[in-house]
Amino acid sequence: MPKQPDHKDEALATAIQDGKIGHLQSWLTHWHAQVEIEARPDLSARHHAALASVHGTTGKNDPACRHGMTELAAVEDEAVRAVS
Repeated sequence: MPKQPDHKDEALATAIQDGKIGHLQSWLTHWHAQVEIEARPDLSARHHAALASVHGTTGKNDPACRHGMTELAAVEDEAVRAVS
């Protein structure tokens, strides 16, 4: 099975195609936020709990899935604010 491109690969390819670095800056912000999440026990615990909640549901219409997705977005927003 061929390897799926990841966010970094897509950002790099788009930046090369468009000739703009904004895509790479966006990826760097995302990556820096992920590092912040893992470096902070409070955010890491919330992130892992939200992922477990989402993966433990029956689908996107499950209220627990929606709650988990909302919590994931909140954690990522807090991490982005912390690194910005």
